Amino acid sequence: MINPKNLIPILLASTALAGGGQTQIGSITTDDPTWDRPTPTGTNPDGTCNIFAADSLNDAVHYDAYYIRGNSMASFLDANIISLEPTPLDFDPMAVVYCGVFDPNQPDVNVIDIDDDSNGYPNALIFAEDVIDLNQVYTLVVSSYSNYPQSQFGDYVIELTFGLYFSTACLPDFSGDGVLDFFDISAFLALFSNNDLAADLNNDGILDFFDISAFLTEFANGCP
Repeated sequence: MINPKNLIPILLASTALAGGGQTQIGSITTDDPTWDRPTPTGTNPDGTCNIFAADSLNDAVHYDAYYIRGNSMASFLDANIISLEPTPLDFDPMAVVYCGVFDPNQPDVNVIDIDDDSNGYPNALIFAEDVIDLNQVYTLVVSSYSNYPQSQFGDYVIELTFGLYFSTACLPDFSGDGVLDFFDISAFLALFSNNDLAADLNNDGILDFFDISAFLTEFANGCP
């Protein structure tokens, strides 16, 4: 289950990087849910959603989860996860990215990539050479590498590569509150007016009437 605290209006709160990606600041706290953290195995991403990830000795590790989508400018599913704490002993982040459903009780299912320190200890780097499926919602899970209390909690920043953006599980839920209402329409129109390709719902690289039509169709269809 996605952590409810992350279902905030992240589409509007996120900031853009110079290269066109988005950033999001997060914080692991005792209020976050826990999982049986998998461990990096040295297996390179192979373009599928089922790379092998072994179980780790660290159970009941707190985590945050984020929905991510790609627009027509996206190439690969790449992200930096950087600790904002003074030392690695304060917080050592790791990350796993999933396609489809993420189940904290089965954290080795649907894995695309998993990493601990590839961005320079203690920071993580998701570098999945998997061509983005524009119709797919991906889940990025961030946690500490350890369940040791002193280093399990802390602040971090996620930097998405060009063409990726933070999203929600339900496409028309642009406000991220789990309810389809006026606020989703307002959020979509704000993105559209600002020429933000997060509003490019037909993924043709152009913001036009067809994106508005796609939004209205998705909105009318509702969320699961």
